Amino acid sequence: MSGTEFVANALCLDFANTVNKRPDPDRDRLDSVDNLLRWAQDAGLPTVPQASSHARSGLTTARHLREAIYSAFSAIASADKPPPTDISLVMRIYADAVAAANLHRDDSRFTLRWPPPLTVPQILWPVATSAAQLLLLGPLDRIGSCPSCGWLFLDTSRNGQRRWCSMAVCGGRMKARRHYANRIETGSDAAPRVNPATAD
Repeated sequence: MSGTEFVANALCLDFANTVNKRPDPDRDRLDSVDNLLRWAQDAGLPTVPQASSHARSGLTTARHLREAIYSAFSAIASADKPPPTDISLVMRIYADAVAAANLHRDDSRFTLRWPPPLTVPQILWPVATSAAQLLLLGPLDRIGSCPSCGWLFLDTSRNGQRRWCSMAVCGGRMKARRHYANRIETGSDAAPRVNPATAD
């Protein structure tokens, strides 16, 4: 996969998906402060460039938060109990986010807003808020994990039967593999037989 992919239908799950092929990833969107800022900008979060020890500390916390979100929601996707330490980290950053937020009326409800632009540590506020609200409000029975790459997603389909992070990527790849395997099993990929009597 290349570029920044947002396929999860929830900011926190897209944040968890910034690394691929766990436990041995070959691509990590949070491998530097610049890349964290780039991901945040792609996610629509107003940010300010930073190159300081404060920013590097924020990057470390971001990586810890990412793994806590992944651990908690992958457990939920497997109908297991999420580790309390992971929930605690999410809720601690969520509490900081609530304390720093302004309430903004959005149609029939209020939402949390933070004065832009966001610094590196502040980027984690909307992410943790997304995770906490998903934990508190659900629907947790719609959390899924792609069987091909392990990415998490919130299934918003009408029938609740989503399997893949993206049908265009993992879904299509797995369908192609199954199709090829079926052709091998049925012998349809074998070289055509030539009748010697009709051959030139």
